[in-house]
Amino acid sequence: MTHFFNCITIVLMLQSCSQAPGREQPSVLEKNSRFDLEKINFQENLPKLYSENILIDEIRHDSVRDGKLTDEMLRYRISNIITDVFKLQVPEKEFGFVFRGSTLDSVALFQNIYFTHLSTLADTNKKPVAFYAEAEVKTEKEQRDFLTTIKSKYGEPKHAFFISHEYNICSYEWVLADRTLEVQTSYGVRFSTSYSSADGLKETYYRIDLLIIDNLQKENIYKAHLFEFPDKILYNGKYHSYKNFQFEKLSVFRDEFLLKSTNEDLVKEEHGLYDIRRAENEQSGKRSEEDKDGPSDMSKPENE
Repeated sequence: MTHFFNCITIVLMLQSCSQAPGREQPSVLEKNSRFDLEKINFQENLPKLYSENILIDEIRHDSVRDGKLTDEMLRYRISNIITDVFKLQVPEKEFGFVFRGSTLDSVALFQNIYFTHLSTLADTNKKPVAFYAEAEVKTEKEQRDFLTTIKSKYGEPKHAFFISHEYNICSYEWVLADRTLEVQTSYGVRFSTSYSSADGLKETYYRIDLLIIDNLQKENIYKAHLFEFPDKILYNGKYHSYKNFQFEKLSVFRDEFLLKSTNEDLVKEEHGLYDIRRAENEQSGKRSEEDKDGPSDMSKPENE
């Protein structure tokens, strides 16, 4: 009997040794690198991670062509039509840096979804404080299945918003022990030319945008999006009161790194406009109509 148990022990030890260890995180982002966003620890070496694929002003940086990558190139700035027209610097105080990767197949993953684009917000020491990933999937069902997978692991979201009927934009937020996850789902339509049809092809695609924020940095990230207007602002060579442009004295400038739950209008939900059940009811009705009409022959886009 003792000999039998010794044999079993040896077999179990051999099986344990033969099992492959967990896949290590890639040190450099590249095509099919599958950087696992569930394994981030906010200690990643960002200069190394983005060393071969990084965008500066939406153009892939080439050290031979463009020279050495500098801190000024990576400086975090929030840019929109207002900041451009009025020449505003947001954040007002230096926050840190942003690393934006070029589009690459399967550059990152979360659960069973592969992302084609990854950006990371970093502090002044170039330590990550937030990751933002973008993906396209072929069907609405893949969106739903992704949300179901997250809910099964992390429970129901703390916040869920129906942001816009146009393109069915919805947002879901989970607050975990050390990080906050925000998933935004939507769809879009693109048109492409076709050699066999003068009208071309109409393609519907479904987006999944994922934001992961270090809970220790949430307040700092929010403050970085605030801008206090001076009483007078320069426009077309003359000074005007900020009130002339209907600006709030303390305004919020939003980008992809700011949680939707920082929007008081969404959280207050006074008139039911942003109730997530509206989106769910519309989707249920849409699926019922599709079941009546039968399967669609609309072609679906490939991931970029």
